[in-house]
Amino acid sequence: MAQANLCNLSTMGQVENGIIYIKDAGSNIYLIDDSCKVVVKAGSFASFIDNTSNKDVNITIEADASVKYTILDSKSSNRVFENSGELIVNQITLAETNEKLLVNLLRENASCDIKALILADGFRSDFNQVVNHKEKQTFSNISNVGIAMGQGKILFDTTGKIFSGMEKSKCAQLSRGIVMDDDSEVMAKPILLIDEFDCFANHGAAIGKMSDEDLFYLMSRGLTKEDAFLLILKGIIKPFIDNVPLDEWKDRVNEEIQNMIKK
Repeated sequence: MAQANLCNLSTMGQVENGIIYIKDAGSNIYLIDDSCKVVVKAGSFASFIDNTSNKDVNITIEADASVKYTILDSKSSNRVFENSGELIVNQITLAETNEKLLVNLLRENASCDIKALILADGFRSDFNQVVNHKEKQTFSNISNVGIAMGQGKILFDTTGKIFSGMEKSKCAQLSRGIVMDDDSEVMAKPILLIDEFDCFANHGAAIGKMSDEDLFYLMSRGLTKEDAFLLILKGIIKPFIDNVPLDEWKDRVNEEIQNMIKK
C-alpha cells in the first residue's frame, strides 16, 4: 500500500472565491492549520489532519462524499460541518481548550461518527458538540472518553437534535470519564431534543475511578497496581491512536500520552 502524503490544503485544493474545493479520491492527507472554508465535492474522498488553534473551520461535504477528519494538537477552534455524505471524526486533545463542533446532516442517509479522547492534566477542557438531523433517515454517533488527573477538569456538553418529520433517523451519544485522583472531574451534559416519533435516540454517561475489580484481576495475574492501571488505560487509548493516519503523528501523540499518564 502506498504511503499517504501530507499536503498543504491551500496549495493542493482548487481555490475559488476563497473556498477550497477537493475533487479527487487520492491518498493525500490535507493539513488544516488556519481558518478555512472547504467543499468536498460529490463522490470524492478526503482525509484531513486539523491542528488549528483559535480558528474557524467550515467543511461542506456533498452527496456521496466521504471525509475522514483527524483533530490533533488543536486548541479552542470552532468547526462547522455541512454534511450530505459521510463524516468520520477522530479527535485527540491533550491541552487546555474550549472547542465547538457543529454538524448539520442535510441529506437522506448522511452520517457522522465522532470519537474524542481528551486528557486534562491540571487544566480545564470544555467541549460543545451539536448534531442537527435536518433530513430524514440520517445517522449520528458521538463517543467521548475523558481522562482527568492532577486537578484536571473536562466538560462534554453534547446535544443531538432530530427535527419534526425526520423519521427513521438515529442519534446516539455516550461519554465516559475516568478520574485519576480525588481532585479531578469529568462532567457530561448529554441532551436530546427530539421532535419526531419515528426515530431512535439514546444517550449515556459513565464517570468514575478505575474499576477495582479490573485492577484486582490484573494484579492477581502478577501485575503491580500501577502497571495494571496503565494497561487498562492503554487499552482505552489505543483505538484512538490506531486511527491517526500517519505513523510520525501517531508515534508523537502516543509518546505525549504515555508521558502524561506515567507522571
